[in-house]
Amino acid sequence: MPLEVLIVADGLPGSEGAACAAGGAEPVTPEGLSALHPLWAADMAALGCLREVAAPAPLGRCWTPAAETGAHAPTSGADAIAAPCRLVLCGPCRSTMDVARGLVEAGTLVPWSSVLTPMQTAGRGQLRREWVSRPGNMLATLVCPPAAGLWNDLRPLVLGYLFAEAMSELGPAVSVKWPNDLLCDDHKVAGMLIEERPGCILAGIGVNMAFAPAAEQMRADFKVSAGEFHPSNGALGPLGLWRALVNRVKTSYSSFLEAFSPNDFLTIFRSRLAWQGRRVLVREGANVRYEAVVKGVSAEGGLVLDHAGREVVLLAGDVIPV
Repeated sequence: MPLEVLIVADGLPGSEGAACAAGGAEPVTPEGLSALHPLWAADMAALGCLREVAAPAPLGRCWTPAAETGAHAPTSGADAIAAPCRLVLCGPCRSTMDVARGLVEAGTLVPWSSVLTPMQTAGRGQLRREWVSRPGNMLATLVCPPAAGLWNDLRPLVLGYLFAEAMSELGPAVSVKWPNDLLCDDHKVAGMLIEERPGCILAGIGVNMAFAPAAEQMRADFKVSAGEFHPSNGALGPLGLWRALVNRVKTSYSSFLEAFSPNDFLTIFRSRLAWQGRRVLVREGANVRYEAVVKGVSAEGGLVLDHAGREVVLLAGDVIPV
């Protein structure tokens, strides 16, 4: 099913009740997006001629590429199965996670739909840390179908792996820093945040394309330096990169879960695991620190380490290379 792009013209309501909760977002225009950054200008040019449509509530008035159809497809009731996968491009918002959560609750987004924004004011990463960004970077949330059974604990790793694979097809090689930060040459170029909601999983991802935070803008200690991800196709902006990533991840997700067992995945995942076989500094909680060697991942999704000849599994904490 093709991905329907909707550029939200009227903004989105705040989170006052599930029926209209959408996280809050300002209006945006194609011209306004083009003015934000050259990468956004390239994206708008690639969309071609746009037409105005009336999309389902709470989206309201939107623009969509003239060549694309489906903006009026129902998203609830007996015809919900025909609802399109939507890419909602909204204006500045608190967080794409907040907007996506509200639109899922309103019945506007089905699995494999997503939200993209040029700017967010309260973006967050793991442990609710602030996610620093500027226009030109990619800031999005993907609505994923729920995983069942033995895959539950491995969902963050699976999504991290699939995005690393997809990004590596579009540019330089990407590895996964456990559990699901994405690295190029040991620099963090993207981060993911996974939240489970009723009937779906929200995967928030930010990719540094035009701006990487300086060291003083990141947390004071235990950090990996930030870097930028540049697709091989220099004409891809945030929208172009996101469309390409969603298409690749969507195509791979179901076939991947059907073709492999969780144990198979643990072996496959090691091909993208950062720092395997290398010594790292481990932090558990505020005061526990020790050095260990990265060995792999456990059936529960923990990081397997060799600590002074003894195997330990890190379920919560962080690592950086020594």
